[in-house]
Amino acid sequence: MLETKHLRIVILATFIAILLIISATLIIANYRSNISQKPSVPDESETRPQGEEYLKWYIKFSVEDQQATAYVAEAYSPITASGEVCFIGGVAMHPVYPINAGGNPLIPSIPFGTTLYLDKPVEVQGKEYTSFQVMDTGDVYYGLWPEYPYWVDIYFGTANYYSRLDAKDFGTEKVSYSWIEEWR
Repeated sequence: MLETKHLRIVILATFIAILLIISATLIIANYRSNISQKPSVPDESETRPQGEEYLKWYIKFSVEDQQATAYVAEAYSPITASGEVCFIGGVAMHPVYPINAGGNPLIPSIPFGTTLYLDKPVEVQGKEYTSFQVMDTGDVYYGLWPEYPYWVDIYFGTANYYSRLDAKDFGTEKVSYSWIEEWR
């Protein structure tokens, strides 16, 4: 009786060992077959579900100690190079290339609509601004501040006694700022 019980245990242990060996062999074979396959370039339809956009990548740029000036505009003055009306919180930038070098004065060194994040706030008409939006180009000849490629001219409002005084009091300052652009 004791011998029969031992025999059953040995047979059961052998059966379990064989099952474990077969399972391990199948797992290893499946793993190796996946590794040995050549990687293929997926079709665009496989990588992008219908109706969804690709992920967009962005890059952060920053500049230090760039010249900042202030300006005002007369009421009903022409629209900006971006096609918008001047607004407080907007700035003008150098164009990408000066007009005397054959550049287009309507293309700013930082794209229109980009938000510039200042390291230190700037006060315009009694309110502190920590960011500005690029809305215009200025100094198309680079005659002012050629050594500061990321010069900004901050809009201080419609020309009147107070806005002119604020712009004059601002004078010229150095500013450091950063901005984010879509990776191209």
